[in-house]
Amino acid sequence: MERVVGWSTVAVIVAVTVLWLVLVQVTSCSDAAPSQGTSSCETEPVLGVAGSWIAGAAGAAVVALAVWQVVRAARSAEPVDG
Repeated sequence: MERVVGWSTVAVIVAVTVLWLVLVQVTSCSDAAPSQGTSSCETEPVLGVAGSWIAGAAGAAVVALAVWQVVRAARSAEPVDG
């Protein structure tokens, strides 16, 4: 049963961390000199677009592995009818 709790904890921690990294946005602005044009701002994920895809894919793989391990541990803990 400890394996179930351990892998469940891993899945939750990884999922929360990856969601935070992917969903949190950073904004940077460039101010133009007075009467020299317009200011502009850009918003993007903390890790950038490519980094967010990589983090999302890696996080999904780890969560899938953790779920698989939880299922395996839960099945092996069930009593066998004989």
